[in-house]
Amino acid sequence: MRHMARGLLLVLVLLLAFYLRIDDLGNWPVRWDEAFSVWEAQMGFVEGTDFTARDVHPPLYFWLLHIWVRLTGSSEFAIRMLSVLPSLITILVVYAITLRLSRQRLAALLAMLLITTSPYHIHWSQDARMYALATLFASLTIYAFLRSRTRLFVISGILSVLSHYYGAIVLAVIVLHEAMFGRERRARRQWYAATAVISAVFMVWGAYTIGLMRKDPSLATFDPQAAFLMMAGVFSVNSSTHLGAYNLHVMIVTTIFFAGLLLNWRIHPHATSLIILGCLLPPTIITLLGLPIVPIHINALQERHVSVFAPFVFSGFGIGLAAMLRRRWLRPAAVVIILGLLALNATLLHKRADNRYFKDDYRSMMMAISALTSADDRVYFISGGRRPLVYYHLDQAGYDVPKNVYAEPVNVTGIPRSSESDVADMMNWIFAGIDRFWLIEIEAHLDQPLDAPLDWIKDNYHRIYHIPVAWNGISFFSNDEYDTIPEIDAIIPPVITEARPGDLVRIGVPAGATVELFHSGQTIDSHVAETWMLHQFDIYPFYFNGNYELRVADQRYPFVITHSQDFPGSGA
Repeated sequence: MRHMARGLLLVLVLLLAFYLRIDDLGNWPVRWDEAFSVWEAQMGFVEGTDFTARDVHPPLYFWLLHIWVRLTGSSEFAIRMLSVLPSLITILVVYAITLRLSRQRLAALLAMLLITTSPYHIHWSQDARMYALATLFASLTIYAFLRSRTRLFVISGILSVLSHYYGAIVLAVIVLHEAMFGRERRARRQWYAATAVISAVFMVWGAYTIGLMRKDPSLATFDPQAAFLMMAGVFSVNSSTHLGAYNLHVMIVTTIFFAGLLLNWRIHPHATSLIILGCLLPPTIITLLGLPIVPIHINALQERHVSVFAPFVFSGFGIGLAAMLRRRWLRPAAVVIILGLLALNATLLHKRADNRYFKDDYRSMMMAISALTSADDRVYFISGGRRPLVYYHLDQAGYDVPKNVYAEPVNVTGIPRSSESDVADMMNWIFAGIDRFWLIEIEAHLDQPLDAPLDWIKDNYHRIYHIPVAWNGISFFSNDEYDTIPEIDAIIPPVITEARPGDLVRIGVPAGATVELFHSGQTIDSHVAETWMLHQFDIYPFYFNGNYELRVADQRYPFVITHSQDFPGSGA
């Protein structure tokens, strides 16, 4: 009966983990790195592998995503599910690791509950990048080491270092722990041989990528505190930003963490030492990688980079809190601490949910390009850094044109950044023989030198048509100043279902059509244009919460306006 109750409790926690990671999974736009993942995964296998070698990540995630998008498609929901599924297995493995280290189901359950509700772990479990996958294989490597499963150790270790280069740091923690608290000589040889196999596979990939990998020409940033503060911040307050505002919180939680481990030291010194090494060695190595003498240095450490070490931290929380609960004089404080950590997670999760919703940054613009152009039209875009986002959103808008092996539409060309001196030569070469074309401006002001390519276009072509889209825009240019755009009857409905004050709700309608914004039976705004236009409706702070509609002839397109809290008297 007791085993059944424990099993039911584990299932309930796992269901909670699934709900927290699946909730609104596809209901916010992809960020740049996610679009980069999909763009790379849509390349041919050989081309994608070569492209990965030229970046700063190993290839395993992109190989899997290459297969995944061909089975599921590349919607926001679909691409993120490849991270959700490994994260759920990671939670179970963290439970198993903690149980093995502490021999206490309470410690294992606490670790599982904290990682389940961690906003930090949830965030990177919902991101279409390699971090959730790398954390899973790092967890399995630790588990295999603790259970003396050599084959599993080799397989998971290889998959770990091929998912994220920091998987090698997890391996270093295990090797150091084995050297300090090793088993008998024959078994130790077996583990060193297993580690050598993992290292050999890692070195094969390294030999292939070492001459290709993108290198940062800037000087390394050596900051002995940065990596330690990063780990302390993300696992204490679930954020590395604005740490100055959370110094007290970080100090309290970090002190509690290590105090609990010290209490456990007397009972399980070997197990506790693995957790301490797993928390202190990674930031030490990362700090050393920031030295200018290191050929491949760490120059822009960010919070996602330490996600691989989550198994050590959450197991440490479970073990330390359970050690406090075993002391009768500490039990009331331990209960308060556990409830406080869970309450902090709940508060941050609520704040995060309130801020994550779909914003129409690019989708309507890409749908407009899809409607206005054909495969024979030339399309250019300005914003080299946003290239993957352009291709991703063109795909989502149904821009069905032939593509090359690099998953780039053959009629779409990105205008690269350049120095002031070679803009004219570059633009003359790109536009040689082109009489008319469409231009997508994606935050063109970010290009260097500022707007120089756009200025060249305006000096050499006539802008026949322009749709401003916030910082972005769509334009039609031609050598003939009397040229016209094609007449189309397409209606592009709003792509968002929820808007906040400061947002723009967009709808594309034919020439002469009237668009009206309705609320509570009244027209509160209306637009009409002489040509096909992507109309933008500002959402003002004085708009009440509630249901709204955009109306075009007999068509109705509903959406809701929400604020972080209701206005007094709004009734919504």
